[in-house]
Amino acid sequence: MLRLSREIRVEWGHCDPARIVYNPNFYDWMEGGLLALLSVAGFDLATMIAKDVDFRGTPLVRGDASFMAPARVGDLIVHHVEVSRWGGKSFDLSHRFTLGETTLLEGSQTRVWGRANPDNPASLAAVPVPDAVKAALSEDKVIRLTLHQETQV
Repeated sequence: MLRLSREIRVEWGHCDPARIVYNPNFYDWMEGGLLALLSVAGFDLATMIAKDVDFRGTPLVRGDASFMAPARVGDLIVHHVEVSRWGGKSFDLSHRFTLGETTLLEGSQTRVWGRANPDNPASLAAVPVPDAVKAALSEDKVIRLTLHQETQV
């Protein structure tokens, strides 16, 4: 499977009064991980939604996380994400956040490929994930997105 690792710098606004990352931020980063994974595979979700009025995205139908260690302001954490299972109309994502060798969180999500329901366009219907998307996300490749510091000369 296509495996993406992306660096995230923990900022003050990510933290709670205990000075550790406020847990909901990890769920937001998981959303961003899906978008980044699709993007590096050649599928920009915003463009796909704009070009296909019936496409509704990849709604979350199940999610869980196990928090193992805290992250704090200034930490450079790494979010690892990949598809861990393909279903007929759904797929599972595996998420892991690390700080060095320490695992901070392990999580998973089940998502569906959503389109407008032909019988009621205001509602959603799960449909099979397109073969091109499955093939791109199933490719045996590792991509690492890193943050970099710009320097002035």
